[in-house]
Amino acid sequence: MATNYKIFFSNVKEEALQEAKKLPITLDRAGFIFEDDTNGEKIENTVCAVQIIGKKYASTNSGLSVSEEHFNLVKNNVNKNNQYKSFIWLPAAVDYSDSDKKQLEFINRLENYLTNNMILSRAESAVQFVEDIRLLLTQEPKKKFDTLPTDVFIISNQVDEEDVTKIQKMLSDIIKMVKLTIVQDSDVDYEEYASQQMNVSKLSVIYYKKGFNWALPFAQQIWKKTGGASSSTTILLIGDLNNPDNEGKCFNAPKVISASVPYDLIPLEIKVQFDNLNENN
Repeated sequence: MATNYKIFFSNVKEEALQEAKKLPITLDRAGFIFEDDTNGEKIENTVCAVQIIGKKYASTNSGLSVSEEHFNLVKNNVNKNNQYKSFIWLPAAVDYSDSDKKQLEFINRLENYLTNNMILSRAESAVQFVEDIRLLLTQEPKKKFDTLPTDVFIISNQVDEEDVTKIQKMLSDIIKMVKLTIVQDSDVDYEEYASQQMNVSKLSVIYYKKGFNWALPFAQQIWKKTGGASSSTTILLIGDLNNPDNEGKCFNAPKVISASVPYDLIPLEIKVQFDNLNENN
């Protein structure tokens, strides 16, 4: 399906990297139009940037590699234009463990500097990567929800609403909080609202007492939606041990803390995790 989107394309020149040879061909066949501008002076004429990351650093006169120069250029454009998107590919088929030391340091910086409109992909193939780009560019714009910058964003299912309200009251004098209650059969896009609110929250808490069967899949989905390991917020998935069925329940993933404690200790656990985040930032 042709797209006719004009893109800023940053490729790598590594003969051994077959993916770098396949990507421009795949983009061209999908209908993407390349802006003929390797210096990025015409980046504002494009709707998105596409970049593949190689294994070699190859510094230029500036001391940075072309890939890092392009990444910084695109990052600046994303910061100026919240409609602009950047797609970065670290192919799953490539073993980066023997990359240049400076390249590994750059990849680490890259992963830490990602913003909401910078998507890092580890797709298996150029075809899959380009299809993901096309789908993200053509999807309907998401509804913009009213969000409030806060310390803690606490989420629960309606079956646990009474307990969460008490937790919020106990913490409200010392921590700024926003609460979301998931109501069954509502037409609200809770995942989209939660992801937007999480982006302006220091700590996101998903609480459950009776609702673990809801809480775990919701945590998994919202973790992916907010960037997974690159998310700007930490998720605390916390279970109430006054329900013994919650003992040992967890979700193991980067940027996720799983805990199960008695109800009376839950406000303290939230406060401890919030303080730890502040100390480490």
